[in-house]
Order: sequence, then C-alpha cells, then structure tokens
Amino acid sequence: MRPAFRTCWGRGLRLRCPHCGQGRLYSGWVRMNHECPHCGLWFYREPGYYVGAMIVNYGVTAGIVLAAYLLSLLLPNFWNASTDTKLFAWFGFAIALSLALFRHSRSLWLAMDYWLEPWKAE
Repeated sequence: MRPAFRTCWGRGLRLRCPHCGQGRLYSGWVRMNHECPHCGLWFYREPGYYVGAMIVNYGVTAGIVLAAYLLSLLLPNFWNASTDTKLFAWFGFAIALSLALFRHSRSLWLAMDYWLEPWKAE
C-alpha cells in the first residue's frame, strides 16, 4: 500500500526511513546506513541508485545560484568588489550549497521513490 505523499515528504525532510519514519538514514554526516536500523528497509536498491539524487542536487543548486546571481545584477551597488572576487565567491557559494543539500537530496530521492513504488522491508 502506498503511503501518503505528505508522510513520505516529511520523512525525507527529516532524514528518516520512508517506510517506518523511525530509523535514521545517516550514521554520520556523509555515511549513509545500508538499511533502516529500525525496520530493516534496504536503502541501496541497485548500483547507481542515487545518480538521480545527484542530478536533483545539481539542478536545485544551479537554480538557486542562478536566481541569486540574477538578483545581484539588479542590485549592482549591493556588493562593490572586483569581478574575479565575485566569481570566486559565487563558485564557493555553489560548492557550499551543493554540499549542504547532499543529505537531503538523497533522502528526498529515496522518499519519493518509495512513495511511487513502495518495496518491502526485509
């Protein structure tokens, strides 16, 4: 039976298991559990499973950076710095944002896949 979309989305945002909502997806900042410590749901369904999460992370990062950059063009006197300094700052911001979204992009990818096609916990 398919869980409610809101339930899956909330569990994804909280970095919890999409099946039970109790188990944590990560045992460290970057290290993801292979299965839910509470219900045993397998988080790695197949090789290359999280490539979609990387694409989502890239798209969201690019969208936010592009919107912020375009906004900065509308406010040219907001930050008086050289073009090289601004470019370096935008690259740094994009890298930091991508790293900040890493965990949630994987979690939301897993949650949405589970919502679309639930699989059994083992």
